[in-house]
Amino acid sequence: MNIRKFLRLTCLTVTSLFWASCDSDTTTQGPDNSQNPESSSDEVQPYSSAEPESSAEAPESSAGPALSSSEESFPSLSSSSDVAGLSSSSAEQLVLAKDPSVTCTPFQRIEEQCPVSSEPYYSCTDLQEFLKKDTTVSEKILNAWEEKLLSCDAVEEPQTLYGIIYRTCPHYMVTYLKCSDGKTYGCYAKEDGVAYVTKKEYDETHSSSSVAESSSSSQPEDLVTNCPHDGFALFADVLAEVQKDMYKFIVSGDIYELLEGEAWFTDAAKEYMEGLLDHDKKTLKGGNFAPFYDRGDMDPMYYACKESENWFDGYIAKTKTCADGTPVETDKYKETYKALLAESFEVVFEKAKNAIVE
Repeated sequence: MNIRKFLRLTCLTVTSLFWASCDSDTTTQGPDNSQNPESSSDEVQPYSSAEPESSAEAPESSAGPALSSSEESFPSLSSSSDVAGLSSSSAEQLVLAKDPSVTCTPFQRIEEQCPVSSEPYYSCTDLQEFLKKDTTVSEKILNAWEEKLLSCDAVEEPQTLYGIIYRTCPHYMVTYLKCSDGKTYGCYAKEDGVAYVTKKEYDETHSSSSVAESSSSSQPEDLVTNCPHDGFALFADVLAEVQKDMYKFIVSGDIYELLEGEAWFTDAAKEYMEGLLDHDKKTLKGGNFAPFYDRGDMDPMYYACKESENWFDGYIAKTKTCADGTPVETDKYKETYKALLAESFEVVFEKAKNAIVE
């Protein structure tokens, strides 16, 4: 029998047999600091390339990033130092779409543009507070909160500093408009002698594209009532529960019945597996990151277990309490626990197999 296939099947069997024995004692509670979200995590602030995101035929556009739709103009560039390094793109004359009486001359300059995150930042504490509350939100946002909580950087790994690292961002040739009203505007796009300052302005002019966008964005979202989440756990907390159930399964002898008859499962392999057991604490030996590491207990807030494919550096909510008032384990916790239990047994089986030649 293919050993790797067997190991995975055995791990799944272990998971299904001992899922009910999951002990719910150990969790790590996040700090209490209430903060309500002011916008959904999937909102995108418009900051795109100069080419418009519309279904209409693309106009002639300037190179480089465009202005945000919330920005209507740039401050006037009045002094000679303000226009240093600028180059006139041509003697082309344009009129503003929002005020055709204003004429403008386009010019360009090179600018550094660092990417800006389109999503709001929420700390581990923020996300825990959102999930604790009995609120009605879209299912998409609720799922996003849970995913972000898993990777909220709760674990502060030690960093070795080798010097100062400077952030470098790409440079673009950006087009501006020097206009007869004495102001300088950013140029989103120009078409048929007309200059558009913002994407919103362009879309409003091209009604077919704006109608298409509005119709696609007006679809109602699926709203759900959040069952307050609790029992926020670190990776090490979930692994502690896995270690307890691994101990129970090995002590019971059921694991040996499953492995009986396999060529690699010798007395040496069995001896190795029994040597993993801490009978006093009824868990595995090797510390809080066993069986991945055998280094004794390590501070879970400062050390990562990246040997595990299921490692996460944030928190996971273990329970949620819905209308009936009965706490139940969250689906995400169940999925994470099962995957980690199967992976941990696979690690043990691989090490037990190698014990034959040791």
